[in-house]
Amino acid sequence: MKETLQFGIFDWVEASPTRTPGEVYAGRLALAEAADRAGFHAYMVAEHQGTPLSINGQPSVLLAAMGQRTKRLRLGALTFCLPWYDAYRFYNEVCMLDQLSGGRLELGVGRGVSPIESVIFGMQNIEHSRENYRETLEVFFAASQSRTLNYSGKHYQYRDVEIHNRPVQQPYPPLWFPSSNRESIDFTARHGYHTALLMKPEACRPLFEQYRATWEQHRNDPGRHNAHVTAPHLGKTQHLVIAETEAEAHRLGVEAYATWVDHIHHLTRKLGRPDAHRTDPFDPESAQPLVAGSPRTVLEKLQRLLDVTTANYLLCVFSFGDLAPEHALRSLDLFRREVMPHLRLAAP
Repeated sequence: MKETLQFGIFDWVEASPTRTPGEVYAGRLALAEAADRAGFHAYMVAEHQGTPLSINGQPSVLLAAMGQRTKRLRLGALTFCLPWYDAYRFYNEVCMLDQLSGGRLELGVGRGVSPIESVIFGMQNIEHSRENYRETLEVFFAASQSRTLNYSGKHYQYRDVEIHNRPVQQPYPPLWFPSSNRESIDFTARHGYHTALLMKPEACRPLFEQYRATWEQHRNDPGRHNAHVTAPHLGKTQHLVIAETEAEAHRLGVEAYATWVDHIHHLTRKLGRPDAHRTDPFDPESAQPLVAGSPRTVLEKLQRLLDVTTANYLLCVFSFGDLAPEHALRSLDLFRREVMPHLRLAAP
């Protein structure tokens, strides 16, 4: 697998206790414009429902707005939670986004990580959600291959439904599937999906090694979902706060991280359940440690992260918790000028 190091942005688009949703969205649009100018590869947003972790319950709306304000930056969701969509309408939504952006859509697909959120859409259990996800994806592939959609499944039935739109990117935009264990990595690698991990850095390397070995073994198999992608991204998400001084970056990062922790555990704590992730800003066992400091400190920490994980794609989380938009923009600018040019890909 030929690999080069690339940089993207990941964003939950969290609710803010001090800013209106409109102000949150405006901050994200400004961040996307800055990322476009800075040469980032893509801006990926989450989809969550009924939680302050995300007020991005309809990713396409924000992505369409970003597409009109950028020229080169690729845009996508990580992920579109397929059981929460009508399958035919989802296909048309993808076509519209790819056309509106001029072929810049990145397409993350999944069933939705939170069963609590899936209940909103009538999912009775994980198996129900999984079945619905698989059928929605099957409908998407069927629609991509014909001008008339015919499909008969347990959850969806379509007969002679006309299709009058197509994505710019053929047969469809590049697919992403975030993974968290060896079983899902095997599926992801066999089909060549881009992937991203949210887990402690030391746990990433064996999964990425498994991905590379499996991808090489199956790279020429027929029927691979992402066969049109020849260089998969193996991504690691990372919270980042960069400032001129260590003290300021540390203060801003710890405050924003505490709010993000409250958000990511909001639903499970509301129901009295244990936290799904270990989240401490400077605990090496944390699923998502914080990197905060001056550009030099951040460069050293990120290079170690790349060496430990062997990721070839760094998904920077510049805006999280209730971090002010101007601080997120400053982190991005310092990263562009003083960190990005000096990072190197660790040898897989």
